[in-house]
Amino acid sequence: MTLQDIDTVTSVLGNAEDLGGGTWFWNLRDETSGRVLALTVSTTVDMGAGPETIVSAQTHQGYVELHGVTACMVIEPDEVMFVTKRDDTFSSLVVGKTCTCSQFANIRASLIRTDLTAVDPAALMAAMQLSLAESLLETL
Repeated sequence: MTLQDIDTVTSVLGNAEDLGGGTWFWNLRDETSGRVLALTVSTTVDMGAGPETIVSAQTHQGYVELHGVTACMVIEPDEVMFVTKRDDTFSSLVVGKTCTCSQFANIRASLIRTDLTAVDPAALMAAMQLSLAESLLETL
């Protein structure tokens, strides 16, 4: 991820605290629902094969991480999708300004090209979520 990607995230989620060393932190609170979410983007994590980006989100319900993030995009009106591509699969972490958080892992690229009426209901949410990023996914 680039500084431009960080600017994109900031445009949706608000200002981040720059922790230095390629790490940014958002402390989100949604007054209406009472939800809170702590989001960290670290772009220079040494995983042995060079630096990679890790995005982590912590809520009252749990903690999730997405490793090897290569891109992000805005999902209107108030969400950001972080994406990782490995071979022919994608994983994503979707974070919203209202402290929503969803993660989809190891989704085959072919799923986003499938007619949604033909997708098994168990995989429908992943197919719909990733289809929003189809143009981005084609560039990875």
